[in-house]
Amino acid sequence: MKPDTIVITSKVDKSVFYRFSWFETMVRTKRYRSPAVFTTIMLIFSLICFSQVGRREQAGLLGGVLLGIGILLPAIYFFNFFLSVREQAKKMGLERPKHVYTVSMTDAPDGIAIVTPTGKGGTLRVRWDQIHAVYQAKDCIYFYVSDRQAFLLPKGQANVPDDKLIRFLVSQLPAEKLHGLS
Repeated sequence: MKPDTIVITSKVDKSVFYRFSWFETMVRTKRYRSPAVFTTIMLIFSLICFSQVGRREQAGLLGGVLLGIGILLPAIYFFNFFLSVREQAKKMGLERPKHVYTVSMTDAPDGIAIVTPTGKGGTLRVRWDQIHAVYQAKDCIYFYVSDRQAFLLPKGQANVPDDKLIRFLVSQLPAEKLHGLS
């Protein structure tokens, strides 16, 4: 391997997976919007009902029911999200850090290679111009090769310091594909 090749041996544990799942679901794809809009609508309806207490029969009861539903259903949504992420991490065996793939990067146009530890999946080759986006989180870089497929690059696992890896990514990708990298 050439010395100008950056190699990241990606070892992922459940905490990295949990943070990525939250980022992907709530931050990047903004799936929190539906429960938030639902809660807001139910809150407005319940406030309208509460404003009618004393003027309309059982307005307080209806307001309470609407408020309860507006809070309970989104709470169940988030509870199910966390439960499913925990189950998925358990199925993937992420209780301890697990080597999931190795990412090699060079400055060649097709300079990205991703290989699983067993090598059974073959090598995925990706061109730099095919990269969808790169996001920097607190302890990891989320490397999206498409809108629906990301590779997690936990910090401190490359053969170069993290700041050199970030500078390399900044030099290879246009600014609109870089999020949080500087």
